[in-house]
Amino acid sequence: ILVVILSAFFVQAEIKLPSILGSHMVLQQGETCPIWGWDDSGKKVTVEFAGQKHTATVHFGGRWEIHLDPMKANAKGQTLTIRGSSVIELKDVLVGEVWLCSGQSNMEWTVSRSANPKEEIANGNHPLIRHIKIPHKLSPKPQNNVPSSGWQPCTPQVVANFTAVGYYFARHLQSEIKVPIGLIGSNWGGTRIEPWTTPVGFKSVPALKKDFADKLDQFASAKPGRGTPSHMYNAMIHPLLPYTIKGALWYQGESNNGEGMLYHEKMKALIAGWRSVWNKPNLPFYFVQLAPFRYGGDPTRLAGIWHAQLTTAQKI
Repeated sequence: ILVVILSAFFVQAEIKLPSILGSHMVLQQGETCPIWGWDDSGKKVTVEFAGQKHTATVHFGGRWEIHLDPMKANAKGQTLTIRGSSVIELKDVLVGEVWLCSGQSNMEWTVSRSANPKEEIANGNHPLIRHIKIPHKLSPKPQNNVPSSGWQPCTPQVVANFTAVGYYFARHLQSEIKVPIGLIGSNWGGTRIEPWTTPVGFKSVPALKKDFADKLDQFASAKPGRGTPSHMYNAMIHPLLPYTIKGALWYQGESNNGEGMLYHEKMKALIAGWRSVWNKPNLPFYFVQLAPFRYGGDPTRLAGIWHAQLTTAQKI
């Protein structure tokens, strides 16, 4: 018994971070950037980065959070140091723009499966472009963390598995504005829009009250499901909060094709919900209109979702 007691006494706590925070990450320029994690309640935690030093006290329950002051873009990697019950050093951290890349297969589609893959991969040496892939997860309740393999600088060795749409967007944007670009790839082929939508988003659209907003408790108590409203948001988007992003890129709709203008109402809910949880009413939200393909063999289905997407673009 004495050995057990003494062993427990000498066990040291340690700082834990969400997987979205890691070496090689990109922090958003020009905005406050939250850094957060978990440690022993009451512990003082200090964060140092780019000449800033901030201290926070760990709340009851173990969570702490500080906000880095707005910073100018910086393409030179720096170390972000966190001191609490233990010390963590995040290496090669850049400051630039961060974009969330979400949707279904057309967003998850990789560089390796795009046009001229051998040439593109061989030339994929862009160290100022960084990518993190969020694994497929489901949850009926909002989660605070999701495992990932971490941030990766763009090199020919890893670019093959980047989201192709996100990569080409980042390559063009980086060449235009000359700052580092971070891509968060949280996407899943074959998925509908509803699992990505927040509860607050459903509540914001009157047309979705009966079928969605009034059933939120039911969805929250259901078994994890690929098609269940909010279950991908809970497991693959909510754990990213409150990481500061510049905006969102969305490529989805094939799995909702045939709904016509109902899809417009669902896009309103998705966009309003993400803007709400990030507390950014004007969060840029860009999306791709579906390509001209005979989805399901009926061309009228495509016309309907095109109309819904165009209407959304005009009203957001």
